[in-house]
Amino acid sequence: MQIVRSEIRTGILVILTVGLLVGVVLYLSAPGLFRPIVHYRIFFDDAAGIKPGANVALAGRKIGTVDFIQSPVAISQRPPGKPEYEAVITVQVAADAEIFKENSVTMRSFGLLAEAVIDFTQGNANSGRAVNGDAFVGVRSPDLGEVGPSILQKLDPTLKQATSTLIELHRTAENLTRLTAKDSSLLASLDKTLDNFQVVGVNLQRLTAKGGSVDETLTGVQAVLKDVQGLVGQVEKDEHLTKTLANFDAASGRLKTVLGQVQEELNKFIPQVNTFASDMTELSGKVKEQPWRLIWPSTIKYQQDSLPTPLRVKKKTASQASNP
Repeated sequence: MQIVRSEIRTGILVILTVGLLVGVVLYLSAPGLFRPIVHYRIFFDDAAGIKPGANVALAGRKIGTVDFIQSPVAISQRPPGKPEYEAVITVQVAADAEIFKENSVTMRSFGLLAEAVIDFTQGNANSGRAVNGDAFVGVRSPDLGEVGPSILQKLDPTLKQATSTLIELHRTAENLTRLTAKDSSLLASLDKTLDNFQVVGVNLQRLTAKGGSVDETLTGVQAVLKDVQGLVGQVEKDEHLTKTLANFDAASGRLKTVLGQVQEELNKFIPQVNTFASDMTELSGKVKEQPWRLIWPSTIKYQQDSLPTPLRVKKKTASQASNP
């Protein structure tokens, strides 16, 4: 009797376990049996990376799974203005999920090796709740295989510039190696320059040494300065400078007196020159009017008021006027 009871308990436990497993399997594989679900269609340009049973999320929270994938879709069934969207994915989600008619649908993966999921985000509540069978247009986030070529394309100019820079650095290194080689022309010219500098240094040392040319020149200059200093002292001692200045003052006084006398003689002579010039002007006028009178001067007739005064009379009158 005790054995029968044990067998019954074991059978009941097995039945409950099997039933629980079947329930779990049915819940995971056919969620519509236990809770209401709705289906939506989502169009993508490519369905690569997604597979049936993949998770469907609402702002990161799982609300269903991918039910069916179809590609390619007939052109007539594709979204308006999206002829390149040739894949449609049917998803089944919980009916109580707040998915609106205006939603952003993205196919993405939340890790480097994670599987792709479909995520509903940025729903517009004013557009109303989506109903069973509504269609959406989704966007695929670029995966690593798509991002890599674009990154390489953007980095291509930088890589080319870096390559050219490395080539230039390599050429510069080769040139430096060539210039700094043992038998290079640069080192030879540097050696010659250093030798020339050494010769110049020796010559400068020889010139500036005691008894050299510079030293002899400075000694000569010092001797000349001493002679000049002695000469100036001798002049100051003998008062030659004072006497010379006194003689120059006397000579300037005598020169001033002579210049005064010359000025007086000029003052006397200039009126006589003026009188002679006026007589010559009058004579030339008469010769122009009566040139034959040069031969017979007795025929010249003068007016009483304009009789010419002889030069000797004019000189005598001028001397009498100056000596009253």
